Amino acid sequence: MAHVLEVADSLSGLARTFLAEHAHAMQVDTGPDDDECRAVMSAALGHCDEHALTTLRHIQRRYSGLTYRSAFRASEIVVAPVFDVDPDKRQIRFDFAVSDTDPDGCRYSFLQPDGTVWFGYLDTEVPAFPSLDHFLECDALLHHADRQNHRSTETPTDANAYRERLLARHPHLRRLDMASGFCVEWWADDKHLVYFDGLDARIAANGHRASWIPTVVKTWLLDEPWVSDGSPQSMMDGTYC
Repeated sequence: MAHVLEVADSLSGLARTFLAEHAHAMQVDTGPDDDECRAVMSAALGHCDEHALTTLRHIQRRYSGLTYRSAFRASEIVVAPVFDVDPDKRQIRFDFAVSDTDPDGCRYSFLQPDGTVWFGYLDTEVPAFPSLDHFLECDALLHHADRQNHRSTETPTDANAYRERLLARHPHLRRLDMASGFCVEWWADDKHLVYFDGLDARIAANGHRASWIPTVVKTWLLDEPWVSDGSPQSMMDGTYC
């Protein structure tokens, strides 16, 4: 499996261009070797999960060392997942999945063995993206949006109701699934690009329905129309539907 900076077939044209222009690879520690991982699993879980170990090595070959300035994290980040077992939950996880190169000791992230990207703050952890590819697509779109005509930034008290009203006013908006996640959504039509960022709200809610931090909704007017597959005309080889 080639590194994502060498072969990025799974990504849209927009994301491939973003990584080619703004990312590089650095040497990172890949953690314990296979035998050490098996020993930890046997001691903590009573068995070895070979599938999880194979998945980790696949992810490491594909993404480890990827470094760039992330708009989503407002920081330079490095992808450096390593094997670990949560002793309390008795679950395997891959720590340091998306790490700040200058960590603050409060924010962190990890991957579940199914590839789901989780972000945490202190003791609260929430799922954010279905995969690292989704996270990369989100950052690529944030970079693209920064070059469009910013229209508004809003913090609605009810993000779901806001979305319903938005879709009623603009029925051609479609969800850009490749760049969206569990608390982050992108929507677009040929004139608008809309971003819902509810990560901090989800973390602040900490499992409760209400959050004292609102979802942030940003809207841009596009300087160039989007084609039917959901990508800018200048990136027609990308796919976002």
